[in-house]
Amino acid sequence: MSLFEYILASRPWSFTAAAIPVLVTTAVNGSSLSSLQFLRCVVMAISIQAGANLTNTYFDFINAVDTKLGGERTLVDQKVSSTGVLILSALCYVVGISTVVPVLLERSNEQLGLIFAAGVLLAFFYTANPVGLKYRALGDVTIFVCFGPLLMQCTSILLTGTTRQDLYLYSVPIGCLTEAILHANNSRDIEADARAGATTLATLLGARWSYVVYAGLLFGSYASVLFISYLYHWGCAAALLTLPLSFDLLKRYTDRKMADLPEETAKMHLPFGILLWLGVLFSEKGLSALL
Repeated sequence: MSLFEYILASRPWSFTAAAIPVLVTTAVNGSSLSSLQFLRCVVMAISIQAGANLTNTYFDFINAVDTKLGGERTLVDQKVSSTGVLILSALCYVVGISTVVPVLLERSNEQLGLIFAAGVLLAFFYTANPVGLKYRALGDVTIFVCFGPLLMQCTSILLTGTTRQDLYLYSVPIGCLTEAILHANNSRDIEADARAGATTLATLLGARWSYVVYAGLLFGSYASVLFISYLYHWGCAAALLTLPLSFDLLKRYTDRKMADLPEETAKMHLPFGILLWLGVLFSEKGLSALL
């Protein structure tokens, strides 16, 4: 059981889900990428996500959601130990919390404390007993809220000391795509989750309607980006360049090539997010002001 296997257990391919909201929020606020505050935000977001990923792996295993018949195979195949995963998860949470506590002690910002605490608790109890939001068909809304408005508003407070109302709009495409990663995972694991008694949106809808939701999440992200392009930053329309990747993901779903669909969706999330970030960074007006 090597350190490399433990790193893989944290699902580093999914860290784009934490990094992109921080990048976009930084650009919207006009903050510097070379500041200590930006570094703090990145470490906070990625470490909490890594902790949540490891918690998810641990509780999916002990709740018999992950088995040799389906689901995540990290603990099933004994690539790492369950105790090691739990310890590493706790360490990740400690790192994430330690980045924010000094700010709370310095500024005594009640709003930051509430938002951050909500995010950490939702991340942990996404699968942790006795709550297990994922197993009660609440995982989808949890992921959207955590990686959309909560993370972006928390980042904004750490960068500037205040929240921004317009960030709720920017959180829509990012939240939709992050939720698409989760929904791809749950759609792949419909049979395994059903056998384990775990109720997800995908198990409730079945494969056919889960595909409709997956497609809606992908194209909902493009619709919201067009709205952002019209109102605020015309350059964000560049995210439409990733449309061919979305069509490829949809074809994978219809062809039932589900094994790597979550990872492939995460890979699409990265260029989409980078183009959205660059659009905010290099265009100061929306199409409505140019027409």
